[in-house]
Amino acid sequence: METSTTAPDPTPERTDVIPESYAVHVGADRIDVWQYRITISEPDGAWHFVETLDRGNDPKLSMDQASPMPPTASGYWIYSRTYDCELDCE
Repeated sequence: METSTTAPDPTPERTDVIPESYAVHVGADRIDVWQYRITISEPDGAWHFVETLDRGNDPKLSMDQASPMPPTASGYWIYSRTYDCELDCE
């Protein structure tokens, strides 16, 4: 699993989301995960970058109530109530 302190592009565009839900962007080489959080400094909520997964590591994602969006040139978004990941540990 790769970690980064800088949020990658693209960022989630959806605003009609449930707090603590996830946006997963699947691109050709990586998967970027974001979580929508309500905080004291952002009481209306905002997307916060969680992690980047290298697709070469064969990540297996588990999501509940997932809504895939139509693909674009950079990949596609999946919005989900929950998110969990396992990496191929051979």
